[in-house]
Amino acid sequence: MNIYEKLSAITNELKTVAKNLNVDMGKGKSYKAVQEKDVLDAVKPLEEKYKVYSYPVDSAIIDRDILVKENDYGKSNTLFMRLERTYRFVNMEKPEEYVDIKSYGDGLDTGDKAPGKAMTYADKYALMKAYKITTGEDPDAEGSPEKGYAKQITYREQLIAYCKDKKLDLKEISESYGLSKDSTEEDYKKALTNLKVGE
Repeated sequence: MNIYEKLSAITNELKTVAKNLNVDMGKGKSYKAVQEKDVLDAVKPLEEKYKVYSYPVDSAIIDRDILVKENDYGKSNTLFMRLERTYRFVNMEKPEEYVDIKSYGDGLDTGDKAPGKAMTYADKYALMKAYKITTGEDPDAEGSPEKGYAKQITYREQLIAYCKDKKLDLKEISESYGLSKDSTEEDYKKALTNLKVGE
């Protein structure tokens, strides 16, 4: 069997993986999710049977930030990280045959676990999408609530607001940081960060 036949055979034998994880969102709210363990427990015996080995072959941080949240006790920092992972599925009988799947994962944590959470999420969904694993639920079955969402403010907009608030000359700041209409969000982010550090 070639790698595609093996992936197809595994896909056909895999059953639905239930959402057994209850994720607490605080304030009495929670949602159900698929545990990485349940996905691995379903996949590993079939990969062994069909002699397929899967693993993350490449990772890249595509976004990261420190989010600040105010509560009754003051401010708390949360690390946000978004990873792009390439997951490889290798035919162990012909190692030159493999299929790569790109997957993405986000991680949020007040400590040091954001990278691990992002990796776990990306790896779990790479397996789920590669093998077309169903969870028994359709995320499109219910509409998303439209309330409570705020427009994401770009770093360019944040810089303009910061200059206005601090009574700084935006044109002068833009020139000193080499900002122009071709500047990226990352350029504006660096300028804003440097300005805040210099306060």
